[in-house]
Amino acid sequence: FLYFIEARQPNMLKNRPRRACGQIPIFQTLIFFGFVVQVLMLLHDRQQERADAAQVIAEQKEEIRKLKVQALRMAEQAVLKPTDKEHDKEPEKTNSPPSPTVRETQTQHATKDRAAAVVKTLRSVWGAYKKYAMGADELEPVHNKPVYWDNTNKQMVTLVDSLDTLYISGCRQEFREAVDHLVEHFDFNPPGNVALFETTIRVLGGLLSAYALSGDARILSKAVQVGNSMIPAYSKEVLSKQGGVPHQYWNPKTHKSNKGFGPLLAESGSVQLEYRYLSRATGNMKYDTDAMRVFDIFRRDTKHGLLGNTFDGSRFSGTASTGSYSDSYYEYLLKLHLLTGQNEDMFKDMYVQASEAIINHLTKKVGDSTQSYVVSAVLTNRGVSTSDTTFEHLSCFVPGMLALGSQYLNDSDMAKKHLQAAESIAEFCVHLYLDTATGLSPDVVSMSSGRKSYMRTNYGLRPETIESLFYLWRVTRKEVYREWGWKIYQSIEKHCKVCPSCEVSGYSEIAEVGTTKPRHTGHMDTFFTGETLKYLYLLFTDDSALDLDCWVLNTEAHPFPKFM
Repeated sequence: FLYFIEARQPNMLKNRPRRACGQIPIFQTLIFFGFVVQVLMLLHDRQQERADAAQVIAEQKEEIRKLKVQALRMAEQAVLKPTDKEHDKEPEKTNSPPSPTVRETQTQHATKDRAAAVVKTLRSVWGAYKKYAMGADELEPVHNKPVYWDNTNKQMVTLVDSLDTLYISGCRQEFREAVDHLVEHFDFNPPGNVALFETTIRVLGGLLSAYALSGDARILSKAVQVGNSMIPAYSKEVLSKQGGVPHQYWNPKTHKSNKGFGPLLAESGSVQLEYRYLSRATGNMKYDTDAMRVFDIFRRDTKHGLLGNTFDGSRFSGTASTGSYSDSYYEYLLKLHLLTGQNEDMFKDMYVQASEAIINHLTKKVGDSTQSYVVSAVLTNRGVSTSDTTFEHLSCFVPGMLALGSQYLNDSDMAKKHLQAAESIAEFCVHLYLDTATGLSPDVVSMSSGRKSYMRTNYGLRPETIESLFYLWRVTRKEVYREWGWKIYQSIEKHCKVCPSCEVSGYSEIAEVGTTKPRHTGHMDTFFTGETLKYLYLLFTDDSALDLDCWVLNTEAHPFPKFM
């Protein structure tokens, strides 16, 4: 090193006495090496400081992660606040003169009584199912007979669809009975075709939410069994033969699909929440990867923010709507964004485009009133052409979607616009109930003359309007949404309960909403306990029963915990 210095700086050493070996005096060497040691020690100290700082940051991040997990666990454990005994309490009576505080207390008691009434209905329905159809897919409530969707494939759909409703509403004994029966008898091994969409949202979704709420690993094992049977339908090999889109039916034994009357947009685009959470719960990313593959087609075929209802073998085309062929696809754009901790902008961008298109192109005002409804439209390269005036009750999910979505929009003006649209469409949906003799909504109406005319007069215990009232209550805190929900509940009790005097009774679809003495059709869909009663209970109970900051509900109202 000193030779190097001398070579580069010859004047530095030329007047120094030389030694035989060409070295400078020893004390200068020691001083130099002391300097080098000090530099090295300083560098080491700096590195140690960086390492210590990195360690502190890592520990803080880990502590934050633990706190988030703990908060989620607390939210999961707090899904139940009222006990079974609390459901049976009478409101406290007082003779004190009215005051704001007293009125507030009376409202709280009335709301608790309403939640208790819904739980009583749930227990009545569950008791009838348990007594007459335990393990069947449905109960036929008029003749109290079990119903199976497919005699070769018993999926216990009512049982599975009811699990999280029983848990959330405090019916823990009934929940344990259901889980015990499930563990002993549920074996998803269908020899024939299964409906991919319905099985995913009801059975897989119901199992996953029950596991998420209870932490019972036995339920997760059943969900894995279902997922493993159906996920091959979304494999690259299968989809490559079908234009990239899954068909309506899948045979787990033969690994062959059947397109049925599809493929439909709602069925193709409303399974991703379930498989994404299944990947999260198991650590197996195959479920999520395969189910998400169809999004390449969705992005490619989107026009003006919307997609056609059906897949013709090469692309989604034709009519765009929020009805039975498309509805939950748009809902899942928002909910995938929320489930993943709002970390994937693709879903939010697609949702914003779609919701803007729904409001701007598909939503129509009812004369000079404050009500609006949603119609279908034809998509062209030039734009969106609306001519249809048909409105399905299924589209009454739209207000809830818009209200929930308004809370996550960056543009405050857009958020206000979306919430106003939500309230306007919800008012139209509620009046579908209030304007009939039964207080229940027809399934389909036409607005061709500017006034409602019934196209399908049945009420099938549908949840969509109540779902929207629940979200609007959570977002706005306007009591009118609870009042409307209570009126609908009372009408269901009056006209749909098959045996009003019985302790346990099923509830039936009615054939005609326009008469005060409607006929029971004998059909009680599984979404009555899975969605309708769950949304009614959540409408009348505390937010802590299901905190929307922690949970996302699928299209069958099965809650999944948000990813931290």
